[in-house]
Amino acid sequence: MRRRTIDKHFRFDEKENKLLHELSKKSGLTESDVIRTLLKGNEIKELPDKKFYDAINEINKVGVNINQLAKVANTTGDIYYDKLIHNLNYLNKILQQIKDKYL
Repeated sequence: MRRRTIDKHFRFDEKENKLLHELSKKSGLTESDVIRTLLKGNEIKELPDKKFYDAINEINKVGVNINQLAKVANTTGDIYYDKLIHNLNYLNKILQQIKDKYL
């Protein structure tokens, strides 16, 4: 069963229609979702570009590397400080790039 059962129809002028369409396209939301989001008082945000998702993938890779180092440390007691520091420095570099570009 549909969650939204009330059907509404609106009239827009060309400028309003273009703005709604642009907000929908930039955010990746449907036009209905844009209107619902705005009604709730929330901001419509633009979808991040490919570089943002590439940076997130890099963060995931660093996390995997750190997890592997932790597993070795827990299993053998050997701690590879140089590799750990390298991964943490790389992680901080990626996070700073994200902050500089998107925040």
